[in-house]
Amino acid sequence: MGPAAAIAVGIVLLLANGFFVAAEFALLAARRPRLEQLRVEGDARAARAVRSLRELTVMLAGAQLGITICSLGLGAVAEPAIARLLESAIESVAELPSGVLHTISFTVALSIVVFLHMVVGEMAPKSWALTHPETSALHLITPFRLFTTLFRPVLVGLNSAANLLVRMVGVRPRDEMSLALSSAELQVLLQRSAAEGSIDSDTQELLTRTLQLSGLHAHDAMTPRREIVAVAKDASLDEVENVARTSGRSRLLVHEQDLDHVVGVVLARDVLVVDDDERDRTTAGALVREVVVAHEHQALEDLLVHMRERRRQMAVVVDEYGLVTGVVTVQDVLDELVGEFDQPGGRTRRIRRQPDGTWLVDASIAPHDFSAVTGLALPSGEWDSVAGFLINVLDRIPEVGDEVSVQEHRLQVTEMDGYAVSRVVVIPPGAPGWTRLRRPRPAR
Repeated sequence: MGPAAAIAVGIVLLLANGFFVAAEFALLAARRPRLEQLRVEGDARAARAVRSLRELTVMLAGAQLGITICSLGLGAVAEPAIARLLESAIESVAELPSGVLHTISFTVALSIVVFLHMVVGEMAPKSWALTHPETSALHLITPFRLFTTLFRPVLVGLNSAANLLVRMVGVRPRDEMSLALSSAELQVLLQRSAAEGSIDSDTQELLTRTLQLSGLHAHDAMTPRREIVAVAKDASLDEVENVARTSGRSRLLVHEQDLDHVVGVVLARDVLVVDDDERDRTTAGALVREVVVAHEHQALEDLLVHMRERRRQMAVVVDEYGLVTGVVTVQDVLDELVGEFDQPGGRTRRIRRQPDGTWLVDASIAPHDFSAVTGLALPSGEWDSVAGFLINVLDRIPEVGDEVSVQEHRLQVTEMDGYAVSRVVVIPPGAPGWTRLRRPRPAR
């Protein structure tokens, strides 16, 4: 074979090598959900691509076989041809010993072939496939599957030998890549999508909150015991109406003896439809409806499913001793998903930004909600609210005016409700009234 024909064959092998490299990286980088969507829309190429992803190991073996054949052929055909051309060119301008001439021509020819093989046959097609994975997969899949079909017996044999070797070291081979992602991986994916503009920030926040819901428990979303509005079982309907009107609650717990003996829930609308001639003889206990009872460590998503199955809007949360610690409503769960609404008579777990740059915080808010709004992460510990954090740091019941330092921010108690911290102001560095605490007491 003459040098010109050998170089032409080398160019074909170089392009074929690039084809196999692009096909390999296209299958690895292509988004399978996108290809599945195109397949459903009737794209035959997408259907072939999806079939290839289901037998990925065989397809990758085909790509490696093609790359190996092209690389060996390129070295066997192109390098000698280029070396002969270089020898002729050098001999025409200078007389050198045959050994020196052969060494120079071989070195230069090998360098040229290696450079072209890496740039044209490897790096360029790889970059194209990674930049446009679905497009490259659709364009290359038909000829690539034709190649793998022709050599399938060889590929199956090679793949079986590789799987046997892998099993010998205790690894179970798989034919396709897993599409399952953990919650943390999905959150990272959402952050990257938002950063690249694929989704807006509001959508990213909503989806992130949805994923974080799986890690929350009933006590993370509950209205604490001291904020529960309840009536006695023998309370008159006038009493129930008055409590509902003054508290703004449409659902009131009904208890017998005390709050730890809940018998159910009464709806304000049920009270309003009682006939006037029966009101005097009717008590809250006569209108009581069943209420769901949940342990404070029950997964919030499981509790939501249970409430939905029972068609209940409220659940009573109890601790390990059976004592009521709070209540959870469907609205509370929605607040965890989309943020809390400022509703008249609703929960007051709110954070408000003041004009001077400080934050006015309801101390019963959960640490993760506090951090999500203010950007100030509280140290991890055994507390379920900002109030619990303050109690742990101070190691006593706080008083109005007590302060704690967190990342140069000052958390100052501004309001108490009996022994409970009700309101806290967060003063960031530089805000009016901020001074560095001399000896801040760290959380234990």
